[in-house]
Amino acid sequence: MRDARRWIVAMALTLAGILAAGPAFAAEKAQSAGPLRDLRSAQDVTDGAVAHVTAETTGNGGTWVQLKVQNLDHAAVGETFGAHVHAGQCEEGNGAAALGHYRAPDFVAPATPQNEVWLDFTVEPGGVARSEATVPFVIRPADRSGVIHRHHTAPGGAAGARLACLPVQF
Repeated sequence: MRDARRWIVAMALTLAGILAAGPAFAAEKAQSAGPLRDLRSAQDVTDGAVAHVTAETTGNGGTWVQLKVQNLDHAAVGETFGAHVHAGQCEEGNGAAALGHYRAPDFVAPATPQNEVWLDFTVEPGGVARSEATVPFVIRPADRSGVIHRHHTAPGGAAGARLACLPVQF
């Protein structure tokens, strides 16, 4: 009986350690590429654009994320747009499905580049843009989305209307 209790306690402690280490089970690398899905019926800078998102765990409990966008409207050269990892899925015509910005697990402070993934970019000549961010947390595995917003990200995380998204499986 005493050995059985020890075994149960040992298994419970092992399971607790596994659950506490949750982010260790996240994929080491996630990638998604393809046409951006339009979230608005109005014509905008992202119509016809394609994107590529890469995310990799850094090994020290963080995540590096890179966004590349091509075929943006050339008239937007020099304009800056907000882009973030969102907690929900990317659905054509349904910006609400993307939910809010993905936030570092269990973090309740106001939105910052340290507890969310901010990937703001400025459109360069040729209609291309690139951005990257490294955050001090691992993005938990799920269907998420990269969302492009109309404006650069303001303090507190607001970035205007949701223009387009790309599904990403983290």
